Amino acid sequence: MSQLNFPRVHQIRFNYSGLEDRMAMVLTMASGEGRVGWLSRRALTGLINHINTVLKKSHPAGEGHEAHDTVMALEHIGARSQLAAQANQEREQEGEPGAPAEAVPAPETWTHYLITEARVEAQGEGIIVAVLGQNLPAEPDQQMPPQPIAGLALTRPHCHEILRLMRVNAEQAQWDLKLPLDWMGASPPAQ
Repeated sequence: MSQLNFPRVHQIRFNYSGLEDRMAMVLTMASGEGRVGWLSRRALTGLINHINTVLKKSHPAGEGHEAHDTVMALEHIGARSQLAAQANQEREQEGEPGAPAEAVPAPETWTHYLITEARVEAQGEGIIVAVLGQNLPAEPDQQMPPQPIAGLALTRPHCHEILRLMRVNAEQAQWDLKLPLDWMGASPPAQ
């Protein structure tokens, strides 16, 4: 991934568009611009599988192999707890004088991309996820070289949360994907 320069992401959300029958990866960039990366079922399945594999192989308990699902389930529970504690702490600090304000304002305009490629690798304690694709709208079936859309430097807990969000949104879209995420446990019912 070092050959390409990927714009950094400040915030990420996932939304499903029934009209498009695609998943939208809504990205607020560190620069303040807004980007929407559209994922097909196949692209989302590939991204989830790739992140899952890198997360399992980079776990210390795996010793160079993929960590067992039980180990991943325990790490997932810990990750969810850690992120919930961080969110509570941030909410408590919001009203305090001198508390850090939102560093990046909400984007006013959005650029749309079709995600055609993803690269995932472990770097130290974190996981790097980089997505590439092409600008939309493009000509139908036009093959353009993929360009860097965004790069995310994730902690392991944040990587777990990204996987969870992608899985939940795919289930709410009723995509019925065959994902190797049994270690994550059952998803809560859609609301």
